[in-house]
Amino acid sequence: MARKPVDRPDLVALAFTLIAERGWRGFSFTELARRAKLPLASVYAEFPNRGALLRRLGKRLDAQMLDIDTADLEGLSPRERIFELVMRRFDAMAPFKEGLRALSRQAPADPALAAAGLCNLARLTDRLLDAAESGRGSAPRAMLARKALGVVYARVFGVWLDDATPDLARTLAELDRRLQQVEGLARWFGGGRGRRPDAEAAAAPA
Repeated sequence: MARKPVDRPDLVALAFTLIAERGWRGFSFTELARRAKLPLASVYAEFPNRGALLRRLGKRLDAQMLDIDTADLEGLSPRERIFELVMRRFDAMAPFKEGLRALSRQAPADPALAAAGLCNLARLTDRLLDAAESGRGSAPRAMLARKALGVVYARVFGVWLDDATPDLARTLAELDRRLQQVEGLARWFGGGRGRRPDAEAAAAPA
């Protein structure tokens, strides 16, 4: 009789449970392997380093955010599309909230953690701009668009971390206000100067 395959635990979810308990500095892949009841080699095969863990979470969140029929975006303005997608991403992030809160506290003092957050942010803003189909124009304007969206996301992420309302009312209001500001100042990135999101993004690791 064939042996029934053993269900593997969700290592990303388990890792973020550990991070919520111990913080980023207290997290270890050895403890993750112990909790998952897996050989340490299996865990390292999934995540060669800590950055790989953060990238895996970021890509998972992006996939859930973008798991939407393009027909559902038809007729929406660029701002409305980005609003819808970002809120979908926050919904996907809900199970990881406590771990992300722990990361956000430590990221400003941890260059490697901040760099991983910036990589996730760059990928996210590119995908949001593509979904918005707003026409990014020249390379400098595309760069400003990414930076502007990075600032918006980082600031709203900070509100979301502390938003205890059941319907995320504070997060919804902050995202709407920030996107209106960007739209009004730059006409969806048609001009103006962008602000560097680097420092704020350091606190938005996913």
